Amino acid sequence: MITTVIFDLGRVLMDIDFSAFSRTLQLNHSGSGIFSEAQLESLAFDYETGKMTTDEFFASLGLFFGKRFSRRQLFEAWNAIVGGEKEGMAPIVERVQQRYRTAILSNTNEAHFQHAVTVISLMQRIPLRFLSYEIGAAKPDLQVYRHVVHALHSPPSSLLFIDDLPENISAARAAGMRGIIFQSPAQLRKELEAVV
Repeated sequence: MITTVIFDLGRVLMDIDFSAFSRTLQLNHSGSGIFSEAQLESLAFDYETGKMTTDEFFASLGLFFGKRFSRRQLFEAWNAIVGGEKEGMAPIVERVQQRYRTAILSNTNEAHFQHAVTVISLMQRIPLRFLSYEIGAAKPDLQVYRHVVHALHSPPSSLLFIDDLPENISAARAAGMRGIIFQSPAQLRKELEAVV
């Protein structure tokens, strides 16, 4: 019996556009080689898993780009990655909440999450949140799912997790949880009707 439905954030409850960062700063990925996607991803992962604070992250970003941009420019470009609310998801969440406890489980960082809370009204309706930067690990690390199970004081089989990445759902299932791979609101609505 399901007691809690857990939603991923990016590409499930909200739209995200990772290219918005470089687009906002008008970065050129070719040519000089100053801008390295791999290095930036490594820095972002450390921030997303709580290995550095927001201040440390933006200071590191400033150095990474040779102080070409102000902190404000970097902050605004970074938050440009966060899009709007995923169309069609609010009614689904509302319906689920009529019968089940709901939560968010997301690989995210402090800046993105705080920005999402201010621009996505749906976030206000789900106060139970499990965030990678607070947990200290990111999906699909099994440590993340064990943390959620422990915090909810529930049998893993009573937890249903919805995520757009198959590897994250596979890991949730390995931890004993149930899972749905998100493709669209219409597909999710249909699958939820079958299991909840």
